Amino acid sequence: MKRDFDFVALLLKKFFEQEHIQNRFELIERKPITGWEIWLQVEFSIFLEAQADVSYWEREYQYSIDKRKARHRQFMAIDFIFRKKHSALDQYIALEIKQNSNVKSCIRGMMEDTCKVSKVKGSHDDLRSMWTLGVHPYSDKAVMLDIIHDYAENFEVELLNNCIITNQIKNTNLAYTVF
Repeated sequence: MKRDFDFVALLLKKFFEQEHIQNRFELIERKPITGWEIWLQVEFSIFLEAQADVSYWEREYQYSIDKRKARHRQFMAIDFIFRKKHSALDQYIALEIKQNSNVKSCIRGMMEDTCKVSKVKGSHDDLRSMWTLGVHPYSDKAVMLDIIHDYAENFEVELLNNCIITNQIKNTNLAYTVF
């Protein structure tokens, strides 16, 4: 689990260190552009395609839902699944992405996505691990950890303390969080 987190954290660090991504976030912040989550997913898709350590990836991957856990839907889409080179061919890392101009709303949405993915039908579950990425205004790391742990408790989500990061996006007042 920790190895998957470290791999995802490294990918995200490299992604957010790209100058053109930082420039776009600076513009998004300066010109209050909204609804840019799909843009972020497209940019991340292009980034994944160029990564030598990623042997396979797919966006908006459909999974069957366990009807005992969610009676109102049969399928859900996970934003990304990908596999690290030299890892098991039939197991993937899942990544859900959220963006919000409010820190608490972003973290809440990330927890909701974590709960959503837990409803994948057992017979269709080929996920090694699942992580959520949120992009939101920068906040003090201690404050962020308090918010994350409060929502984890409210949603009854068990998080690994050594698998949570929040980093400011250079040249912006935005940050990304992953857990």
